[in-house]
Amino acid sequence: MNQIKKKIIYIVLSVGLAFFTLSHNTFPQEDSTYQYFELDNGLKVYLYKKTPLPLLHVVFSVNIGSKDESDETDGLIHLLEHYILFRGSEFRSGEKIGQDIRSHGAYFNAHTGLDIALFEISLPSEYRDFALQLHKEILFNLKISQEELDREKEVILEELNQMEDDPLRLATSLVYQNLFADHAYKRSIYGKPEIIKEATAEQLINFYSGYFYPANCALAVVGDMDLAETGNKIKEVFGPLHSQSPVQKEYKMAEPLQKSAEIDFYLDVNMAYLVIGMTGPDYNSPDRYAADLITEILGRGFNPLMRTALYGHRGILVNSLRMIYNAHKYGGSFLVQITMDPDNLKSIKRIAVDFLKDSRDLRLSKDDYFGDAKFYALDYLEGAKNSIKFTYHQSQEYGLNIATSLARFMLLNELPERGNYLENMEDISSSDLRKLAGDYLSRGKYVLVSIMPEEKK
Repeated sequence: MNQIKKKIIYIVLSVGLAFFTLSHNTFPQEDSTYQYFELDNGLKVYLYKKTPLPLLHVVFSVNIGSKDESDETDGLIHLLEHYILFRGSEFRSGEKIGQDIRSHGAYFNAHTGLDIALFEISLPSEYRDFALQLHKEILFNLKISQEELDREKEVILEELNQMEDDPLRLATSLVYQNLFADHAYKRSIYGKPEIIKEATAEQLINFYSGYFYPANCALAVVGDMDLAETGNKIKEVFGPLHSQSPVQKEYKMAEPLQKSAEIDFYLDVNMAYLVIGMTGPDYNSPDRYAADLITEILGRGFNPLMRTALYGHRGILVNSLRMIYNAHKYGGSFLVQITMDPDNLKSIKRIAVDFLKDSRDLRLSKDDYFGDAKFYALDYLEGAKNSIKFTYHQSQEYGLNIATSLARFMLLNELPERGNYLENMEDISSSDLRKLAGDYLSRGKYVLVSIMPEEKK
């Protein structure tokens, strides 16, 4: 851990759909702007002083996600996250905690993911101690009762019902079920209704006691603060918590998709929705730089090439198109999301797949051209690099995003040396992008999920 203390050099910021990075070179002076330390009980802590506004952002990450569920417990972690957020502790009811949060002018939320769960609060920096005490109370002094659990079940079950009101979210869930069919990532974080309905307080207590302890968590604090005072306060608040060794659990890396799959789903919608899924690089893969760039070029930037290809066919129109790259600890995914008129679905599906298969041959920079053609060619690679740089610098205005990325990084990163993201990105060439496209996008193995209007009777 000493290497992390010296420099946390790769922090992924999710801003919109892109991933950006801070490095140790970004910080003006070591120990005056940021600080990393680890408590004796194993809690990892990162402090980043950022003072344009008198705000503080406190994010706890817990190494628990849908990857830790089984067919018998599918959805219980999301249920547990909701319970922690709304149902109170050993000392106070959820209603009382909610009133206290509002009285401090705080934003408070939580998220369940495939790998980790996040608990976040943003509030005026003068209430730092309140934010720290609140996290300690709800995360490490939870009281689970069957009565409160049954109330929270109703909320989760309603969320599951609402999934069908969001065709892209439903389609993405179906993509993951097939893209990671032999991996824990196949499970939706929302879970299965039948398991949620039958969940018991004892089941949640087993999950809670098995994962919510300091050595399985990380804490990031970003904003207006005195580093020394905040560090001492964190040691005072969290230091006495019981030390526990992390559970040794083996997680396999996701295998590349071996067989294409097509799923058609009918809903009460007017538009058609298509999501195409492909396996991608994991969180710690060196291919992540190229993955970010190819995603920006093909389906996210000012003039994405994939949209141009679809618009370029007479009579075929798409309402929207975007490409997403998701990096998880044990695998990754590329998703292409398209909305269109239902009559165009068949043609667009064929054109989109052909475009992906041919993406290994794309000319993406001026270096791919010769002679006079070089002067007229569009440099998509340079444009993508500039776009990512711009969004990276823009993202540093959002303290909560930085805190979330730091909290994720401390639990997901496995590489002692990752280098400076922007510098590494600059080294990516168009041939690197074509190689990545060949390894992931042009393999000819896709999961295609179509959401279409129900047939009128």
